[in-house]
Amino acid sequence: MKSKITAKDCKLANDTSAGSVAKQNLILTSIRLFAEHGVDAVPLRLINREAGHKNNSALHYHFGSKLKLIAAVDQFIQDHFDLTRESALTELERRARIGDIEVREILEVFVNPYVVIIESYDWGYEAIRTIARMEFDTNPAVHELLSRSAGVVVQRFAKLSRKALPAMTARECKVRFNFVANVIIRGFADYKNLGCSYLGDLSFRNLRELAAFHVDMGSAALTFDDRDVRKAH
Repeated sequence: MKSKITAKDCKLANDTSAGSVAKQNLILTSIRLFAEHGVDAVPLRLINREAGHKNNSALHYHFGSKLKLIAAVDQFIQDHFDLTRESALTELERRARIGDIEVREILEVFVNPYVVIIESYDWGYEAIRTIARMEFDTNPAVHELLSRSAGVVVQRFAKLSRKALPAMTARECKVRFNFVANVIIRGFADYKNLGCSYLGDLSFRNLRELAAFHVDMGSAALTFDDRDVRKAH
């Protein structure tokens, strides 16, 4: 059985001081609680208690506010996405500058980190669910945080999609990629519930098969020629 990478593998683990260990514990506890209950629904006192702190001011001491805690959680997760994705994304951007690229390979680079993070880290699935909670949260401050982190990367992917689909307008390309990205985020955040969907057991045999499905469906959505549909209306 494949062993899981534990919390000790996270970026903060390089600093074993008491303060850094406590901060790391608060981030991982927040990920678990945010994934389960949603970002807005989790009070700071619950995070403190679940992290094992008797002092309710521990979180304020390390982060200052709930929004700064959310920013730290987001940065922690995005750092792991970057570690998993950046080299492949940079290589794809290099190739796009000198030649043609395919929609499928763009989506493969986009989707792969979801599989790696869920498979590799004991907090991985909860992290994906937390990102989904943040993405679809109505809090403008949380959206602003994400626009400065995940949003920057999504812009890079949208630019690559425009390169792969030169006949499409820039706006249409962005609209379609935004749709595909949202479906992928929701799909991985909710994949464990596919076994009891409204249409019965729709679960996949493994995460790689789920990833291939999202690449197939995403490619279809991005490349679909809707001119005939528009003419019909």
